[in-house]
Amino acid sequence: YKNEEDKLGLNFFEVLQRERERPIDQISKKSRDMTPLQRTRRRMNYAKGNIENKYVMMTTRQYGSADLLDKDHLNEPPTLDDLNQTPGTFAETYWSKGIFRASVVVAGYLTFPLWCKIFINFQTGDPEDFSVVVGQIAPNIGVLYATLLSLTLSVLYQRFTRIQENVSTEAMLLSQITRNLLSLFADEPEWAQESLQIVANQVRIMLSRTRGLELLSIMKADTYANLLAVVDDYHYLNGCNDDFSARQESICGMLRTEFQQITETRALRLSDEASSLPPTHFLLITSLSFVSIVAYVTASLEVVEDLNNPPEEASLLFSGLLALYILFFNFCKDLNGPFAGVYQIKRSNAASHLLQTKWLIVSQLGDKVSFGVNYDDEPQPNEEEEEDKSLVDKMKGFFSGSSEVVDTVESNAMQILDTELQTPIEPLPPDVLDELCEAAPPGLKSLNCDPAAPEYRLLQLQDELARLKWLNEQLNADVDISQVGKDSEALSQVVESKVKPITEQSTGITFDAKLDDGLDLYLVGAGVRKKAMINLYGVAMYSSPSMMEMLSPHQRENPEARNALLDAARTFVSSSHTSFVVEMAFKADAKTISQAIAKSAARRYSGPEADVAVLEELIFDGVQSKGGQATKGMKFRFDCSQEGVSVCVDGDDQGEVLCDGLGAAFVDVFMDEKAVSPQLVNNCLDTWCGSGIQEEKDNIIAKLSQAEKKKVASAIPKESTREPEPESNAKQIEAEKNALVESKAQSLKEKATGVSFNAKLDDGLYLVGCGVRKKAIINVYAVAMYSSPTALEALTPFPNGKQKKEAQVALRNAARTFGPSSPTTSFVLEMTFKADGKTIAGAIAESVKPRQGGSGSDVKELENLIVQGVEAKGGQATKGTIFRFDCTEEGVSVSVDGNTQGTVKSAGIGCALVDVFMDDKAVSPQLVDSCLDTWCGKDLFVAV
Repeated sequence: YKNEEDKLGLNFFEVLQRERERPIDQISKKSRDMTPLQRTRRRMNYAKGNIENKYVMMTTRQYGSADLLDKDHLNEPPTLDDLNQTPGTFAETYWSKGIFRASVVVAGYLTFPLWCKIFINFQTGDPEDFSVVVGQIAPNIGVLYATLLSLTLSVLYQRFTRIQENVSTEAMLLSQITRNLLSLFADEPEWAQESLQIVANQVRIMLSRTRGLELLSIMKADTYANLLAVVDDYHYLNGCNDDFSARQESICGMLRTEFQQITETRALRLSDEASSLPPTHFLLITSLSFVSIVAYVTASLEVVEDLNNPPEEASLLFSGLLALYILFFNFCKDLNGPFAGVYQIKRSNAASHLLQTKWLIVSQLGDKVSFGVNYDDEPQPNEEEEEDKSLVDKMKGFFSGSSEVVDTVESNAMQILDTELQTPIEPLPPDVLDELCEAAPPGLKSLNCDPAAPEYRLLQLQDELARLKWLNEQLNADVDISQVGKDSEALSQVVESKVKPITEQSTGITFDAKLDDGLDLYLVGAGVRKKAMINLYGVAMYSSPSMMEMLSPHQRENPEARNALLDAARTFVSSSHTSFVVEMAFKADAKTISQAIAKSAARRYSGPEADVAVLEELIFDGVQSKGGQATKGMKFRFDCSQEGVSVCVDGDDQGEVLCDGLGAAFVDVFMDEKAVSPQLVNNCLDTWCGSGIQEEKDNIIAKLSQAEKKKVASAIPKESTREPEPESNAKQIEAEKNALVESKAQSLKEKATGVSFNAKLDDGLYLVGCGVRKKAIINVYAVAMYSSPTALEALTPFPNGKQKKEAQVALRNAARTFGPSSPTTSFVLEMTFKADGKTIAGAIAESVKPRQGGSGSDVKELENLIVQGVEAKGGQATKGTIFRFDCTEEGVSVSVDGNTQGTVKSAGIGCALVDVFMDDKAVSPQLVDSCLDTWCGKDLFVAV
């Protein structure tokens, strides 16, 4: 597009020169056999004619001065000078000058004798007879000319007015949208920056770019559609939160209405911009003007006696008519181009709203949002500005984050530091510590200290020395192999129970909880890589359980958590490998994607450039083997280790780059302060910070130790030990089992409705899962199932995500058996849609009836209990009304909002109600999926 835009306004010889200098690889295959002259003629012919083409779309169109984009309106408030209209060039406005009009009159007066001499040669009949013909034709031509001129002016004036009105309305709506976005994202700086950069892009398009580029942006990354997607995503992720206020809900509604209005207004504006009159229309006006002039000259021959000295009246009238025809032609031609010439649309109203939009954004976000004409979201440092690139070339920044300088660190830096710190440092006196740190809690000596103070540096060195000595002791200490084995086994059990697949919200890409290889790498987090408004790919990081354990003690808001994450991922001490899985959400060719990754890693790698070149070659070869295009859905895997980086494309190993330091550099691409995907870093921290892994691991180790003790005790002859009483042993096992389930059970929030369910009911039943009951597109109620640990144990043999059918059957059987160890299964329903008592009771009864083999009166009794409960609270099951159904072997008990309504005592109806939610035709498949995802594969084994 830029290449074509550069050729706008070039004359024939300038285009010919460009064609002669074009490299052969920039010429399409079908045009390579043509000479530069032939290509130039074809190019010049494209810009002519009545058909709309790309050259017409790329003509100049501005709704304000492009200089306003680079002006610092934060320190220099807008002024009326910013609204000044750029005057047309002389070539566009010469026809309106007095000197030109006078020249036309003089030329017409002086050339009238010449016109008479020319047409006298064509006269073959009697002038009087011909004047009769002219007298009949001339009025008809005049009427036709006047009609065409009137139609032309009417069409052009209406178009002129509509463009001005629509762009003013669009600019006003854009300003209002900006205010609402700032209000909605007042406490969400990342959301605000992303959405308002999109607004800034639209302001830039309207002020400085052509209609062709705006149409291209609509096809590839529509501004208003992207803004609507941002608001929808934010509403989806936060709309169910307790702190999501009614004001925010109202703003979301207003924004959706405004997006619809502004999209319609833009469509009308672009339609009117395209409604210019074709060249043929002006050819008609020229033809009628010429015929009128010929008719006048021919009729004048009757009164002209001396061709060299025609009557003064005839000459003056001819010059006046000629001047009027030329004036009207140029007038219509000028109106046909509303952005240039004399008759330009008045942009002050639109420009003032666009400047208001810019001022609102700049005053709130400063330079975090760019309005520059040559805006690039990732400028390259310390380099001259590159020439504008094509869209594909710009996508070479896929994997590259903001530029940075990576200092070379000596390999023996830690050894040097340890040597320097060997000199003992005397502890500081308490009074000095008090002066350095005000109200410092014990163990946090550097809290609230002034970093500029020299004593602060002493504290840092003292802490560093202690840490190094501790590391040295750990390395030299005798290791208990059996204890290490217990730690590893326990840690793996805990992480295995907590890790779950993650769906990246922006791209919809789902990443598995664990990689299928021998490295035992678990999903740490997932994110998205964005380039301006485009989601390029989803990315996930995998590592060993040790990384999750290192993050567990940190609180999410603690800055040290991010440092711990980076250190654990790039040092390869706690985990020998850190892997990144990238799934494309945007298409790119092999050269683009390989260069982008290599360039991103090279910025952070201090080793030889040849190492990065090998990495680039492996990626290129991998994509080439798949057809040369990294299409949507293609997966890359990069396994980073101390030895280097291995590359895999769509499951096929491409090879490994063996060089020290490249693995750490690749980790930095996604994990350092300028990570290309901040969402990935945030998701890793949100998932594992404060996850309590250490505590759960200690509990499991204690139970493993206890199991070993029992095994030793069993090896001792029975005469020397007392046999425990069976009853007390069973109670101990049950207590341990309940404690284990208690540690793994957690409250759940149903995503579609935002309803949260507690992890445990007051009578000892644990939350199995939750889901939603839908009716068409309406979420009627959220539902959760509670049961005993015995029912949960039925799911433990099934791996998470596999054998779902068998796992569902096992859960259903366990929930409806009602044995001594699991006598009750309860369902808790919370309404999210208003319904009367008869409607909700009838719906539940209709679901139970085909699954219940007993008397129909039992189902009717159940229906009556539900109706009575709803009637007791006003007859309406409003949003928030809670129903509870306790299913047992004897029947089903019903309560509404905590008030017990009674029990339907009938064998089989309890099983029927369980089947409503658990069989193959369950009314809430989401509930079944949630139960399986929550408990399948969980280790609920208790050593006996």
